[in-house]
Amino acid sequence: MQDSKSQTGFKVFDAMMGSGKTTAIIESIRNADHAQNFLYITPLLDECHRISGTKYDPEDSFKRPLIATHDDTSVHYQYEDSPLKNRRFKHPSYKGGNKAESLQYLIKNRENIVSTHQLFMNLSPSMLNEAKDYILIIDETIQVYDVYSEYTSTELEALFRLGWIKIDDDNVTLRFQRGNFGDNGGDPTGTKYETLATMCDLGQLLYVDQKLIVWELSIDTLTAFKEVWIATYMFDGSQMSAYLSSYGVKCEMIRFGTKPSEIAHLINLSDDKFINSIGEKTTALSSSQYKSNKKAVCDQLSKNLDNFFRNKCKSKKNDRIWTSFKEGCTAIAGTRYRDEWLAFNTKATNDYKDRKNVAYLLNLYPNPMVVKASAMKGFPVKEDIFALSEMVQWIWRSAIREGHQINVYVPSSRMRTLLKRWLNDEFELSAMPTEQLMLDCV
Repeated sequence: MQDSKSQTGFKVFDAMMGSGKTTAIIESIRNADHAQNFLYITPLLDECHRISGTKYDPEDSFKRPLIATHDDTSVHYQYEDSPLKNRRFKHPSYKGGNKAESLQYLIKNRENIVSTHQLFMNLSPSMLNEAKDYILIIDETIQVYDVYSEYTSTELEALFRLGWIKIDDDNVTLRFQRGNFGDNGGDPTGTKYETLATMCDLGQLLYVDQKLIVWELSIDTLTAFKEVWIATYMFDGSQMSAYLSSYGVKCEMIRFGTKPSEIAHLINLSDDKFINSIGEKTTALSSSQYKSNKKAVCDQLSKNLDNFFRNKCKSKKNDRIWTSFKEGCTAIAGTRYRDEWLAFNTKATNDYKDRKNVAYLLNLYPNPMVVKASAMKGFPVKEDIFALSEMVQWIWRSAIREGHQINVYVPSSRMRTLLKRWLNDEFELSAMPTEQLMLDCV
């Protein structure tokens, strides 16, 4: 592993949605030496095209960039008049293999590249050997932890007994013991344990509660780059912040833009006791309650949602969105609201910027196994800030991003209190409008 403290520089652009993070990064790219190469990753393909200035056929579900000319060695896209047009960003394609291999090829050929989070997560550190001179730009934080369910607790116990895996000295990281493996000279290549061994070699698997494995992004995937720039909001509460801190990474924090109190007048938050009573308990409307008492919870939320949209807001179909845990979506929506549901983890889209009535019908906590895994590494995810950040990001899919007033229904008392505290600037790390510091990522 590279020494992340000395080899790779990490910079975080931390600003509220609509404060110009993307604009600031685009200007930084424009002003950089033309020989400097960039890999820009973002959650959605639409954003890839917006950054690169490329166009696609609206009828193409794959949103492939339109090609102007091509030959045996290169492809030339149709570019719009965009700020980064002269940088000639390229998109990975399926031609000649898969998109991951295409991205690797583009890096090898020193192209500027736009791609999605999902594709980037499929890359192994070995595929990034040529990326040492690149700047990686991450638009919104990427997933750095996930539950890995390939093996049951019984299977894991058997592997421990055989001596094929063990816990590292940090008491959480799994390591594969090749010297103890089977009759194949310690080489799991070609067996069902090949992937397990590789992930253990990369330090990607964390053993939690003696039963579950949590996958962790290999830090080598990030330290393969010259620099990493992250554009997000409330980075302090993200899983990525805890993750980077566990590796001793120092982040240059660049904070700027609007404070929550400056836009508080745009949020009309419902304090109606009748429709909020379902979320009175601190843990009400959590994922576990949705699962354990689904019918009662969803039936009442369905009535409350209808009350809020029809009676409180007088809303119409094209001016509202709502969210819940996916398992409750159908039961809550009925026939009236099924087309207006938007997943609670939706980010980086402007498709709902005309919606002025929004309902956030859940009480969000990070995955408890992820919380435990990060805590075992010494840097637990900050649960309240994580929940608040995710909720605010979702609310900002609505008309508030255009400066319009919105009506908001948040029945969970915990989530509603967090939102009120945020609007009162209680989570602001500095009263200064602009702040640039070198900090630990915690």
